[in-house]
Amino acid sequence: MIDIANKICTEMSSLEFLNRSYPMMANWGVRDEDVLIHSLGCGAWNQLGAELGYMPVTECPVPMTHGADIRADSTWFCRAKRTPEVLIEFERFDGTDRGQKKLDEKICNLLEASFRWGNAPSILILSAWSKGIVSAPNKDLFIQRCKQGFKSSVGAQVPGFKGTGVLFSRFIFEIERSGTLALNSARCERLM
Repeated sequence: MIDIANKICTEMSSLEFLNRSYPMMANWGVRDEDVLIHSLGCGAWNQLGAELGYMPVTECPVPMTHGADIRADSTWFCRAKRTPEVLIEFERFDGTDRGQKKLDEKICNLLEASFRWGNAPSILILSAWSKGIVSAPNKDLFIQRCKQGFKSSVGAQVPGFKGTGVLFSRFIFEIERSGTLALNSARCERLM
């Protein structure tokens, strides 16, 4: 698990992979229209999963056990075990309290999805993107949520994690004179 977490962080902290695989994000520039950046981000995460030997699936529904529909943006399946190994949520972050709440909801989705998969995933990734420089999200809240768990909207207790790696990734887009966005930097770090 540590080796794959390091590989993921290395690839997603370098613009080389993203420039090569998804040049629209950095080299070409992209308009912030509809869900285009979300689609590109999910595609980039799936591409990385494929290059690392997984079978990636976009918007993969998790097993239904508590009545709420959850679909991780990207789920990487281990080909040998045929189980999900990595779950990823890719979300816009604007630096506001509302944005922090949205990221917390995504952490909860990852936790509950992992729980529903029988804690099979070894790595959960919260990936946030922003336009320009915005305040950093409070990562301590994510760590606390991952350790303590939470009660779902239908009242089911989702336990905290033990032994699962949690990564936090940021994509920071620069606003160009033309109005397009170009990926300026990418970071990835281990939270747990």
